[in-house]
Amino acid sequence: MAEKIHVLGAGLSGMVAAINLAHKGREVIVIEGAKKIGGMGGLHPSVHTTPIDPVWMSEQVGINLTSSFQMPNALHLALNERIYSMGPRPMYCVERGHRKSAIDTLLYNEACKAGVTFEFGQYLRDLRELPKGSIIATGLHPEMFDYFEIPFEIPRGFSSVQKSDREPWCAVLMSSYTDDYFYANCTNNLMYGLLFGRSRVTDEGLEKCRVDIQQKFGLDLEEWTFFTGRVPTGSAKNPRLFQDGYILAGTLAGAMDPTSLFGIHGAILSGKIAAEAVENPDKAMREFKRMNRFYKIGYYLKELQKVMPFKLAIFEFNVNYPRFPMMKISSLAVPGYPHGDWGYEMSKSRKRIA
Repeated sequence: MAEKIHVLGAGLSGMVAAINLAHKGREVIVIEGAKKIGGMGGLHPSVHTTPIDPVWMSEQVGINLTSSFQMPNALHLALNERIYSMGPRPMYCVERGHRKSAIDTLLYNEACKAGVTFEFGQYLRDLRELPKGSIIATGLHPEMFDYFEIPFEIPRGFSSVQKSDREPWCAVLMSSYTDDYFYANCTNNLMYGLLFGRSRVTDEGLEKCRVDIQQKFGLDLEEWTFFTGRVPTGSAKNPRLFQDGYILAGTLAGAMDPTSLFGIHGAILSGKIAAEAVENPDKAMREFKRMNRFYKIGYYLKELQKVMPFKLAIFEFNVNYPRFPMMKISSLAVPGYPHGDWGYEMSKSRKRIA
């Protein structure tokens, strides 16, 4: 019988890896610290809007994911006092969490059909409990960042979630009270808002944001929860598939856009690559390097933006002139995105509405 494979983490990358291994006849056990699927507590259920081609991705990972992604009917971008309507393509809304409509549930059901075994409520902090060659896909949790000594940044902020009957929709706001951004999106009757930054977001900043989003987008989000985590954007050398005899996947592997922190695309694709690494490490490494080939240039753009004066004015210039190199570099940084300049596709049909 084929060797048993352990996967630590029942997030997107962990479950994609498990499904692909099970389809190859492997016995797979997924170990998850939470008591059920649904991702990191305090962050999910949530909705994310991300550049992706659901049909292409489904073909790549051998799992039909198309039902989990919905193109927003509208995508609005607010830069200080100016508001733009952006072309939604190639952005799609996707739900994360434990609800039946979440992509996590789709992957869990597919994994169960493939014969994957799940062990919930097993929060491992010491990898000596797992054999070498196991896949580690623990997302934003800090323990494995420390275990593998992976350089990181710490996003902090506030999230809000509530029921909504709004059609699929997305809005983004950039302002001086965060060095990253606020976004809100809706799908499957779930509205989710997130204000975050890789430097501290204050209570005063949150109050200003609440006023802004009510005035600009008509959003009244009353209940907010503080959150923090770790992201693999602390070094230009961060993306890694193998570490200390283990296989890394998803966030821990560095499969995240360092400029805007888009992580859905890289998480799903890196799960497939991690499964390949079990049997064919050389091929997997080639695929992993190809997926992250623009990571370094995205990282240095992110570092430049930290010290860039008039950051919002420059970003607005990029929106109005989407062929400008900065927008293009940011677009290329999404791990494995196959169609190149998604920023141009989104910006070319922009229209100022306020």
